Amino acid sequence: MISMMLKEFFVDENITIPFKLFGKTHWFLMILVLVGLILVYIKRKRIYLFPKTCKRKIVVIFAIILLLNMLTLYISSLCYQTFDYKTMLPFHLCYLANYFYILAVILNKEKWYPYIYFLSFLGPIPAILFFDVPSVFESFNFYLYVISHHLLVIMGLFTFYLYPKKVNFKYLIKLFMILNVIYFLMKIFNVYFDTNYFFSEEIPPFIIELLPFLKYFPVVIILEGMEIIIIAVLYLFFKSQDGLLKS
Repeated sequence: MISMMLKEFFVDENITIPFKLFGKTHWFLMILVLVGLILVYIKRKRIYLFPKTCKRKIVVIFAIILLLNMLTLYISSLCYQTFDYKTMLPFHLCYLANYFYILAVILNKEKWYPYIYFLSFLGPIPAILFFDVPSVFESFNFYLYVISHHLLVIMGLFTFYLYPKKVNFKYLIKLFMILNVIYFLMKIFNVYFDTNYFFSEEIPPFIIELLPFLKYFPVVIILEGMEIIIIAVLYLFFKSQDGLLKS
């Protein structure tokens, strides 16, 4: 009985609570993220003044949560033989952001943290707006998605206030170049293996259905445009917080 329940939780063969785009659960999660970000912002000075040892413990806990989330995905998919290289390889921007956070914390590379600030938002924000899971609450995929997207955004802002560093155009240029190199590599991978990582081949149909005008633009223009807008907004926000370093 328990084994069957576990299998259903991880495999999600019988959907009893389907997810609805912009339904109650979707709106609840988006509001939850917004509230979390506002609370972090309100408490920013207190977070900044945490003792150094406490700061380190917090980011380690964040990294452990993200790591356990990813490990659970791969272990369960291998155990139940549901691993699909077309969707589960760590090539989605959201997953790359998760792994980069984990790696930066494990190696204790504070100089990498400015990239965490941006990556924690870049991948998750579009995915939070266009949430795409078959079912809610009853499925591991739902919690996987929430932790690797919604929670990561809050972790990213929290980490910024724990370790606020001035962000300049040097970081933006490097980040933009890195993302485009990854996009180019994913484009090659997608063509050869018939996948759609980074959405380099096509924008998901449900998004086109929701925003039909997007079909008139090349995929690369949509992705680059979205990337530039999000990076620009984040840059302006982080620059506005420079005063925290002087307090």
